[in-house]
Amino acid sequence: MSQSDIFAEKDGIKVVRHYGLTTYLVPCKRCGKIVSRRTYNPKRKNLCEYCELVYERKCEAIEQEIWDLIKTPKEQIFDKAVAKLYKQVKNFDSYKEAIEIAKKRTERYDSIPEVLVAIELIKLGYSIIPQQRDGRYRVDFAIPAEKLIIEVDGGLYHPNGPKAGRDGDIQLSLGLDWKILHIPAEWISNHIKMLKKVIIAGTSDNREK
Repeated sequence: MSQSDIFAEKDGIKVVRHYGLTTYLVPCKRCGKIVSRRTYNPKRKNLCEYCELVYERKCEAIEQEIWDLIKTPKEQIFDKAVAKLYKQVKNFDSYKEAIEIAKKRTERYDSIPEVLVAIELIKLGYSIIPQQRDGRYRVDFAIPAEKLIIEVDGGLYHPNGPKAGRDGDIQLSLGLDWKILHIPAEWISNHIKMLKKVIIAGTSDNREK
């Protein structure tokens, strides 16, 4: 008598033998549906296909919850930005390379709009420096090849507002040929695909990249 036969006899599992093959008719531990097994061990899950699928999905959900708990706040921001991007664009697959590149600098992004800008700029082929320090200030994005600074603003930018002096200091430090472009965070969250047009419109010489 095999080990499976011993377990089956002990647990009252029906055994069918046909042409030298042994089949154990095991009830699913969750729903009770009979499942055919070539061997039987009570220590196994012994689930039917449907309950096995449900079990796997629950395990995946638990793993995701645990993973989310151990992620840093910046990593969570990055993931939320990617999810938002997925809803905005039709050709999400074309963003995968840019997403992987941007992900390497996750700790440099302070908000979802900043992540969106980083991914879009990388996809467009720009070489960017996130959170670039210039003297006593730090700018959201510097694009040296374009001599362009991009700032993601929580609200509308006013040329005569409190940030104007800051912009003046940055421009004096970098050079008057550099441009500083302010883009509202709310606009970015809903229109990231329009970023290149905004860059072109916001530079005085309208240079195409």
